[in-house]
Amino acid sequence: MYDFLLQLQNWRVMEISFILAVALILIDYFFPVDFPAYIGYFFFAFGLFFAMPFGPLLSLLFALGLFLLLLAMHAVWFSRFLTNAPGMNPEDR
Repeated sequence: MYDFLLQLQNWRVMEISFILAVALILIDYFFPVDFPAYIGYFFFAFGLFFAMPFGPLLSLLFALGLFLLLLAMHAVWFSRFLTNAPGMNPEDR
């Protein structure tokens, strides 16, 4: 298990996950559904898993906590800004 995680770190999974997360969250601006943002939040939490200096279990808990926090923030605040797809009225939501 540790060898696999170290190999993923050698492949720059953390940086790729953060870039992919930002791209998916920005792409969500053009779609009336929130699915790309949810995947982006997952990839951001996945990248955080590799960024944490703790053991795998504690890093997993931090990543899961961040993912749930991002989902809650999306429901409360982010969805107002990410739902501007062409042809969609904010009142339709």
